Order: sequence, then C-alpha cells, then structure tokens
Amino acid sequence: MSSTVFIIGPDNALSKLNRTPYDSEDLFQRLLGDHPVLLEQVAGPEGQLLLVQREAPVPEALESSGRWSLDHLFLDRSGVPVLIEVKRATDTRIRREVVAQMLDYAANGVAYWPIEQIVSARRATAELSGEDPDASLAAFLGDADPEEYWRQVESNLRSGRVRMVFVADQIPKELRRIVEFLNEQMRPAEVLALEVEQHATPEGLRMLTPRLVGKTERAEGAKAVQPSSPMGTIDDWFEELEAKRGAAAHSLARRAYAWFQAEGFQMGRTKAGVSVGVTTTAGRIAYPFFIAEPSIWTDLYHLKTHLPFEEEAPRRALLSALQHAGVKSDNSQGYPNLFWEKLAEEVVWAKFLDIALAVKRALETGEPGAFS
Repeated sequence: MSSTVFIIGPDNALSKLNRTPYDSEDLFQRLLGDHPVLLEQVAGPEGQLLLVQREAPVPEALESSGRWSLDHLFLDRSGVPVLIEVKRATDTRIRREVVAQMLDYAANGVAYWPIEQIVSARRATAELSGEDPDASLAAFLGDADPEEYWRQVESNLRSGRVRMVFVADQIPKELRRIVEFLNEQMRPAEVLALEVEQHATPEGLRMLTPRLVGKTERAEGAKAVQPSSPMGTIDDWFEELEAKRGAAAHSLARRAYAWFQAEGFQMGRTKAGVSVGVTTTAGRIAYPFFIAEPSIWTDLYHLKTHLPFEEEAPRRALLSALQHAGVKSDNSQGYPNLFWEKLAEEVVWAKFLDIALAVKRALETGEPGAFS
C-alpha cells in the first residue's frame, strides 16, 4: 500500500495522511481490545468476536498458573478460540520468533486451558469494562444457549479447532509465506495474519486499514466446511472420544456414564459430549453435570436457575465440596471441572460420586441437604 493516502471531505477539501507507526505495542494492543471490529476479517463467517482477556495466561501443564502471556484471547460466534499476537514491524521478532511463540501458546492452550478459566476471565473482562457479563454474552450470542456455547468452546479447544492470528502494522514477506504455508497444511486449526496499517494527519486524524493474509485458495479448499451432519448417538461420541484421547480416557468416561445411568440420572447427547440430567422438585430437567472430552463439568451457571441452588450459599457449599475433590475454581456461577487424570484417582472418584448423589437429592427435593 502507498505510504500516503488522501481523504476528501464533504466540503471537497483534501486531507493528506501519511503512513505512521504505532507509538507503542501496548497502545496497538489496547486499540484492538477496544475495537474488535478491526479484527472482523479473522472473526469467522459472522464477523464478530468476544474478548475473553488481554494478556491471557497460557498454562504449560494441568492446573499450572500460566507460563506465557497471550496478547489477546477472543472467541467467535461458533465458539472457536481466536489467539491474537501483536507485533509492530519494527520488532525483529515478527519475522520468525513470533511463529514459534504462537505455536507454543496454541499447543499448550489446546491441551491445558481449563474452560472454567476462560469463562471466569471473560466475566472479569466484561465487569472491568462496566458491562453485565450475562447480558453482554446474551447480546453476542443472540438466540444461542450460553451453556451449550461454552461446551462448544471446550470441544473446539480439545479438538484443536483454534485460529492463530498475527497482527502487525506491516506483515513482512517472510512471515506472510510462513502463514500461508501453515494455513494450507494445518487442519482444523487456522493460521492467519492481519496487517493493520495506520495513516495519520499532523492534526491527529487517523485511518486504519486492516488487510488479511493467509486465506489462499488452496487453504480455503482444504478447510472447506462440510455440510452439517447429525449429532449422532452417545455411542458415537464415545467412539470419537477413544479415537481422540485413547483407551484410558474412554474407559474413565464409560465408567462415569455407567454410574450416572445406574443411579437414575437422565443421559443425553450434546455437541460437546453427554449431558447428565435430574428431574427437579418443580418437574423441570436440570443438567448439573456434563461428561465432556477432557473432564466432567459441574454446571453451576445452569444450577442457579433451579432450587435450592438459586441461592448463593448452596452453590458455594457445592463448590467447596468440589474444591476438596481437586477443583481449583472459585467461581460459584462457573463451570468447575475435574479432568480424567484426576478422576482416575480412586479417592477423588469416591468424593465426586458422593457430591453427585447429594446434588441429585437436592434437586429432587428442593432442599440444600448436604449443601446447607
């Protein structure tokens, strides 16, 4: 693009804008966080992104606090995590080092990011900006169900369906070729680059021009979306789990499924796994647990719509019991989960079974019982 552009105003006056570097990487990052519309070309078919967190910690192992810091973590309307790394053209790391950095983030995030951490970070970001977390999520999702959306986010993560995006004011040719090559080869992950040039007048008028890199025809053909297929049966999901996670995870998930079924829970299929339901004292179906790809979730966000968990105290008591079983979350409206590695420990498994039965009794009676 030319180093100079011109704007003609309604009065036919001409303004000259010269290509101008961003004052700092921090200001560049902040600009993208404040105006995610600048990223709409990497936001998927619906062109919208939800900011989860700026400087998002990326763990290198289960239950670690985070070794790295990703510039931005967004989600698109399909629940695909969008990893953004921002560099100015003057930063020499933009040529090769940034690629290895991003691959580190993606590889470890896919394996170790707890969905609960992502949900909590998104809520904290919304509150920090003065928004109501539930209302802003509902506005973003439209008619989609928030609980199913978060299950889809985790399903995308565990299957490696993420979008890695390098953002710079100028994308050097070395990075451009790497991005195009990776995007053509990787599946289901995507690798893209977005050039956001800045032009400005001496008076402070600025023009930003985003331009997408990496969506070659070859890459588009390789990643072409196939027609939607039926969700399949619960047995289909277990077969998919074994193919992705191996025999050990399959055996643990089957064990949990058999136990829930034997205890009278109602089992159903979702996009992300198997739902575990209970008929409540009001005659409604509550879904306190989900068997998903890396873990069993307890859905506190959903439980807050059912007695006795409409009150904060029983949810807090339930969360405390889960923490004693190994859950790290402290969000009483979140999605605390126990990974299969943890549930393989017999002591943890026994604690979880006691908790699950107590939740079932509480929902069936409307009384907090063990969660008083």
